[in-house]
Amino acid sequence: MQKPRRIRSGWPFGALVAAAVVLAAAAAWFLAGRLEGEQPSVALDAPAPLFIGAAAEIPFGLADAKSGLRRFTAVLILGGKETLLADTEFPASGLLGLTGVRQESVRVKVAPRELNLADGKGVLNVAVRDRSWRNWGRGNLTELRREVVVDTRPPAIEVMTQQNYINQGGAGVAVYRLSEECPVSGVRVGDRFYPGFGGRYADRSAHIAFFALGHDQPPGVPIVLEATDAAGNSARTRFPHAVRKKTFKKDRLTISDGFIQQILPGLQGQIPPQAGATLKEAFLYINRDMRRLNYEAIVAATRRPQPAMLWQGPFGRLPNAAPRAGFADHRTYLYDGKEIDQQFHLGVDLASLANAPVPAANAGVVAAAAFIGIYGETVILDHGLGVFSMYSHLSQITVKPGDRLAKDEVLGYTGTSGLAGGDHLHFGMLVHATFVDPVEWWDPHWIRDNITLKLEAVKSPPAGK
Repeated sequence: MQKPRRIRSGWPFGALVAAAVVLAAAAAWFLAGRLEGEQPSVALDAPAPLFIGAAAEIPFGLADAKSGLRRFTAVLILGGKETLLADTEFPASGLLGLTGVRQESVRVKVAPRELNLADGKGVLNVAVRDRSWRNWGRGNLTELRREVVVDTRPPAIEVMTQQNYINQGGAGVAVYRLSEECPVSGVRVGDRFYPGFGGRYADRSAHIAFFALGHDQPPGVPIVLEATDAAGNSARTRFPHAVRKKTFKKDRLTISDGFIQQILPGLQGQIPPQAGATLKEAFLYINRDMRRLNYEAIVAATRRPQPAMLWQGPFGRLPNAAPRAGFADHRTYLYDGKEIDQQFHLGVDLASLANAPVPAANAGVVAAAAFIGIYGETVILDHGLGVFSMYSHLSQITVKPGDRLAKDEVLGYTGTSGLAGGDHLHFGMLVHATFVDPVEWWDPHWIRDNITLKLEAVKSPPAGK
């Protein structure tokens, strides 16, 4: 009897098993990837509730690191009505079109009037799906729900100070009411904005804004009240005022090599080598570039004012001191008989005894206590609501940032630091980042007529009473 012949395969049995195992593993790996269960992420960097004004763009950050993004939808539910704001399909790529977009930024535009949306409270529903095969091929789902407020009406501003007289180079105060909470409100003088503060009155809608008319701004510059609500709606209203034009003194100062050599030791380390090749070039760098950089440092110290009014009554003046230079004096500098520069003196120079104690002009918190270039050793006091006083050319500082000082408390001693030709105090007043005439703040009649009476005339009791 003839035995049946065995059919030999071209592949050994073991190799076939190994190949099957590899294929099964690859299939399992592929299916595991396609059936991944990690949800996509959606981020909305905006406060809650979300305010939507006359026009808005809502930014979303979407991501899915594994299978990629498939679809994004945004639906607004307002007044019983559902409005589809966005429906985006993300393209796929790669083998069999299985690779999705891993990360995407989406901005959803909302124009309530075009969509016939009424003002009111609603809900924004956002949904993101990925390209996983889970959930019967629909993918993993992430939903985000956020309360929204549709507000297309600008705020109303009620001016509460009707008679306002402002000196060129001087300050003023505006008291006003807002019809709704506004994160930004205040007085705009030309291109300069002075923010207002609430909290002084029991009426939370009442705000105070100290502002300035710069010495370099013309009397006819527009002065208006502005407010922007949480939805981005803005409003402006006229601020009734009259401006008194001022004429500022003009000086011609001769700069000698001896004077430059006198001031250089204290400032030399702050002058770039190329800027100090000659005495004249060193002086010009100090008087122009360093002055500008020093002003930027001063502005930085005034950016976060105390939100309450810390001072009362007129500001004090350095005792027994004679004035040496006035506010906004226009100085022309001469060297070798030729004009080389022009600058404004934005303070009042007061000379007393050498190393005289310097008292705080009014109650406040130390915002800065440091060497500031041409101003030398300097202290800046924050008196609240954007009002600051500055004390420069000190020989010694006896306070530190954050210290709370009472009126007349000693903060340092007069000296010759910085760009000073002799022992004196350079005293300045600022409203936010604008230097103003200190003489106003020393005058009890000006304080009473232009600030105190206006604040007291508001028909709202102070907060807490």
